[in-house]
Amino acid sequence: MSNPMVKCSVDQCTHYMPGEQCMAAKISVYNDELKGNSGKPQDTLCKAFHHRKTMGDMVGAFHNANIGGTMTAAFLEGTQITPAVECFVNNCKFWDNGNYCNAENIHVAGPNASKTSDTDCETFQDNK
Repeated sequence: MSNPMVKCSVDQCTHYMPGEQCMAAKISVYNDELKGNSGKPQDTLCKAFHHRKTMGDMVGAFHNANIGGTMTAAFLEGTQITPAVECFVNNCKFWDNGNYCNAENIHVAGPNASKTSDTDCETFQDNK
């Protein structure tokens, strides 16, 4: 199973790159614990979010950075950086066994996000 193409507009995250790309090695989409099961995109969140405030924040997120050949190829060839995506929102239309996301593309959003709960998987669709 291949990774979905990820569009990320959470520009306050340490993993955000210009062109709405995510340079995290892996993102994890969860239900917002305070809301329970998701019924709309605003009930989901991206656990890979790491608020970018200082240089220390960027160093703290380095453990989940997608660096090396993939990032070099992206800059040199204009290709998309594609993090691995795991999804724990099992009532989403795109959720698959093993916590895979079978959407071709996903959009993670969160204008002015300062914490994980400020982020959303805009691709979420309830499977009901």
